[in-house]
Amino acid sequence: MAPCAIRAAALSMHAREFSQAVLEWFDQFGRKDLPWQRDVDPYRIWVSEIMLQQTQVATVIPYFERFIASFPDVVQLANASQDAVLHHWSGLGYYARARNLHKAAAVIRDSHAGQFPEDIDQVESLPGIGRSTAGAILSLALGQSHPILDGNVKRVLARCFEVEGWPGKSAVARELWQLSETYTPEKRVAAYNQAMMDLGATVCRRGQPDCAVCPLNRQCMANASGHQRAFPSPRPKKTLPVKQAQMLVVQNGEGAVLLERRPPVGIWGGLWSFPECPASREPADWCREHFAIKAGVLREMPLRRHTFTHFHLDITPLRMYANNPSNAVLDAGDRIWYKTPDSSGLGLAAPVSRIINELEKYSTVGTDDRPAGGGISPKRIPIGGASMSRTVNCIKLNREAEGLDRAPYPGDLGQRIFDSVSKEAWAEWLKFQTMLINENRLSPIDPKARKFLEDQMENFFFGEGAEMPPEFTPPGS
Repeated sequence: MAPCAIRAAALSMHAREFSQAVLEWFDQFGRKDLPWQRDVDPYRIWVSEIMLQQTQVATVIPYFERFIASFPDVVQLANASQDAVLHHWSGLGYYARARNLHKAAAVIRDSHAGQFPEDIDQVESLPGIGRSTAGAILSLALGQSHPILDGNVKRVLARCFEVEGWPGKSAVARELWQLSETYTPEKRVAAYNQAMMDLGATVCRRGQPDCAVCPLNRQCMANASGHQRAFPSPRPKKTLPVKQAQMLVVQNGEGAVLLERRPPVGIWGGLWSFPECPASREPADWCREHFAIKAGVLREMPLRRHTFTHFHLDITPLRMYANNPSNAVLDAGDRIWYKTPDSSGLGLAAPVSRIINELEKYSTVGTDDRPAGGGISPKRIPIGGASMSRTVNCIKLNREAEGLDRAPYPGDLGQRIFDSVSKEAWAEWLKFQTMLINENRLSPIDPKARKFLEDQMENFFFGEGAEMPPEFTPPGS
C-alpha cells in the first residue's frame, strides 16, 4: 500500500476532475465506430459485452457481426436451437457464455415480453450477467449511471490509486468497486464507461502502459512511483493438473463420424464431441456395449493437449471403423453420424473440429484402411511416433491454436509462453526478434541486449509491445 498521505491526496481528487479528464481524452481518441456502437440498443450491447468477456475486440468483431445477422433480436435468439447458438460461438471459447446468453434470452422472451429489462436488479438476475456487465449494458445502451469494473477498468483504477492485491480477492474487488462508484459521473456515463474500457485497452495496457499520453498521468500514483507494471497484482500462479481422455473417432462406411452431445454442464457443455471410452476398457467392447455396433481400432492418432483455465487435458483419439453401423446408436437423440463437410450448423468442441479435419489426410474408410474381407483389425497402428500436439487458448491470437511442443525459454517466462502461446504466435515473435536484432545491431552475448529482448518477448505476448529503454544503447551506435 502506498504511504497514507499520498493515497489520501489521490483519493481527494474531485470526481468531476477525474471524469472530465477521461471524457476529454475519449472525445479525441476513444473508439466510437465499433459494430455494437451502431444502432445502439440493449440487446446488441448485451451480446457484445458477453463476447468481450475474456476476448479482445479484434477477435469479437467478426463473431458479433455473424451472430447479429443470424439472431437480430432477443426473441429470435430465444427461439433458436442451442446447437445453432453454439455453432455461431465455436472458436470463441468459454462456451458457458453462449449457453447463458441463450437461457437469458428465453427468460426475456417469457418474463419480459421480449423486451430487455431496464432495471439493474432485473438485468443482474439474468443468467450469465453480473454487476459489471449489467452496469455496462444499461449505461452504454440507455445512459443510466452505473459503475463498471471489467479487466481494463480494474487495471486503470489499480494503477491510478496503487490498489495492492489480486483483483480476484474479495477485499481488493470491494476497494476497486468503491473507486469505480466514486468516479463514475451522473452525466455522459455511456461515454465515460466506454472511455475507461478504451483507456485500459489502448493506453493503460497490461505489459507496457503508455503513460505519456494518458489523461490521468498527473494523478496516477503508480506513474509517480514508477511501479506501473506492479499493478494490479497478477493471479497467484499454480501448477495445472493433467487429465486424460480417450476419444473414439468412429467412422462408418460413408465416412461419417459418430458424435455425442456433451452434458449441459462441464467442459464443452452442450457441444458435440466424440464418445469417450475409459482407458481401462477395450474400445471395441465398449462400442458394442454402448452403441450395439462392431468396431475396431484402425489407428491411434497423435496425442494432443488442450489447456483449460484450471487443467490440461491430454486427448488420445482412436480412429475406428464401424462394420455394421446400426440406427440403434441414434436412438438417444444426442448422438448423430456427422458427415464432413457438413453444413448442419452443429456446435463442435475445438479439438473435435480439428480432429475431423485431420481425417482427410487418411485413406478413405472402406478402402485402404479397412481390413480385407470387411473384418475388424484389433491392432492399433500409431502414427507420427510419440509426438504430442497441444491446443492452447493463445493469448496473442485470442483463439485456440496448436501449442508449442516444449517451453522455448527457461524459467517462469518460458513456462507462461508454453502454457498460453501457440506455434503460430511464436513464429511471429521470431520474425519480430530478428527484425529487432538486425535493425539495432544487437549482440546476443550482450547482457543488456539479452535483457531487452527478454522484456520485448514478454511484452510481445503478455502486453502490447515494449519500447526501447532509454538507458539501452545498441552496439555500434
